[in-house]
Amino acid sequence: MPPRLLIITGTSGVGKSTLSAKLAFSLGFGETAATDTVREVLRTQFTNLELPELHRSSFEYFSESAIDDWRETVDAVSPGVKAVIDRAKTRGSDLLLEGVHIIPSREEIDAWRESGGTAIGVVLYIAEEERHRSMIAKREKHNGKRAEHYLDNIHRIREIQEEMVVTGTASDWLLVDPTRKNDSSELISNIFG
Repeated sequence: MPPRLLIITGTSGVGKSTLSAKLAFSLGFGETAATDTVREVLRTQFTNLELPELHRSSFEYFSESAIDDWRETVDAVSPGVKAVIDRAKTRGSDLLLEGVHIIPSREEIDAWRESGGTAIGVVLYIAEEERHRSMIAKREKHNGKRAEHYLDNIHRIREIQEEMVVTGTASDWLLVDPTRKNDSSELISNIFG
């Protein structure tokens, strides 16, 4: 079987980690990585003064543009993310990568396919704001993160989500609203066949 790459992106509170864990198990992905983990490793190498983008949330207010601020955090994490993908590609191993620090594009998907593998990009999004708020509130119960911090920034989070949907559509990534699909993992699993 050719090596598989599954990239799942989406904003805070859309269920990336939950779906990724389910898919890693059901599809037998041996390697998984989260862009938050890559960011944490990079934070040990660069101070807040050297690379402030590494030390703020993807949606945190830095300028008037939520999208520009998010893209700056993505740019800071991208070298580490690329290294993780390149390592899996070189080894010929499967990789499931999830996180907010990914701008949907054809570049990594096409490169993986050109090397003989199978690759899919997925944008998780929640169309209805109230459902998104509800998912964020539930998230606090499961992982202890303060929902208030996210809910106070919901408009910035949803601006970023809109950009992800636009770039995902332009890059032929699968768009999945987990609140509308009965089983998002089954939908994605069927694509890998």
